Amino acid sequence: MEKDASFLFGGISFNRKKFARDFDRFKGKNIVDSAEKLQLIEKEDKTIDDSLEKVEFVENEISEMEDGTSTSVSKKRKRKEKGAVPDSVEGFSVFKSSKLKKEAASEETDQSVNELLQGKKEYYQQLERDAIFRKMHNIHVSGSNIPSPLLNFAELRSRYKCRSYLLRNLAKLGFKEPTPIQRQAIPVLLSGRECFACAPTGCGKTFAFVFPILMKLKHTSKDGVRAVILSPTRELAAQTTRECKRLARKKFYIRLMTKQLAKSGDFSKLRCDVLISTPLRLKFAIQKRKLDLSRVEFLVLDESDKLFEPGMLEQVDFVVKACTNPSILRSLFSATLPDIVEDRARTIMHDAVRVIIGRKNSASETIEQKLVYVGSEEGKLLALRQNFAEREFEPTSASIRSKQGACKGAI
Repeated sequence: MEKDASFLFGGISFNRKKFARDFDRFKGKNIVDSAEKLQLIEKEDKTIDDSLEKVEFVENEISEMEDGTSTSVSKKRKRKEKGAVPDSVEGFSVFKSSKLKKEAASEETDQSVNELLQGKKEYYQQLERDAIFRKMHNIHVSGSNIPSPLLNFAELRSRYKCRSYLLRNLAKLGFKEPTPIQRQAIPVLLSGRECFACAPTGCGKTFAFVFPILMKLKHTSKDGVRAVILSPTRELAAQTTRECKRLARKKFYIRLMTKQLAKSGDFSKLRCDVLISTPLRLKFAIQKRKLDLSRVEFLVLDESDKLFEPGMLEQVDFVVKACTNPSILRSLFSATLPDIVEDRARTIMHDAVRVIIGRKNSASETIEQKLVYVGSEEGKLLALRQNFAEREFEPTSASIRSKQGACKGAI
């Protein structure tokens, strides 16, 4: 045994001389054994090499498979990338992306904002033009969303689709330009707004409410009375009836409430589109149950300052309550508009437009005024006769409080 074979034999030496024979006996065996061992070792090395080669081969195969899968994945990705449709092609868009949608939405909002701003700008410019025009014609208005005044009668056709026969009748009657009250009151009523107007005598108030009524009624009907005009006196009612018939030219049934008609007239059988009357006669016909005002679309109180006086107020209130149509349009016209009349008018009207020509409760600037001191009632009558004598060939109108005074003035 070798000296350093094992720590168990440390300090022991092998005497080869003493055991020479034994040593020689086993020497050949050891050579054979070592050769066999060498062969075994070589075989083991070969098997190890084979196994290593197999392991390397397997590893190579695995790596090749991984490379193949990665290349296939990359190929698939490339195919997908190649097959993917671009978001937008120059000059042609197949699918709108979210970004494009957002841009389109922002453009639409910008366009709508610009349109709103432009509309507001035009609206305020129109308001400014209307204010300048009203100032030129001494028109004073109050209320909300007031329609623009008429520049001329031709606007009745362009703005409100007025029928041609009414415009022809205007031309035949000699109407060329609307008066200030007509410029503003007609658009207000045609817009479906209630109105109370104050304008001097002789400025065309009657035409300002008759024309919109005829335009709105459009054609005759068998449904009964559709418009009522109240006047404080029979003379004014007769005058309004004449003017209304001149303008309508037999297109509508326009009737004046006479005493005979109030007593015996049966309006269920009579065709009537516009009825003109004093409050007392109209109240009498309603009480007789021969007149139904439930379908009235327009109610006009002409010379409303007189109609709201204590003697007539109860009768007017009765007529107003008899007009039960919820869509009725009420309007008041007067030469003067005291505060008490305006307050009462507001109680029966809704969202009304107030129109005043010139100064409220003042005489027209075109009328020359003269103050004459007479001293007594007899002196008043003498001064009146002297005034008539000076204006012998000029048309003259005199307003007298009572019938007795009128009779004295006529003598």
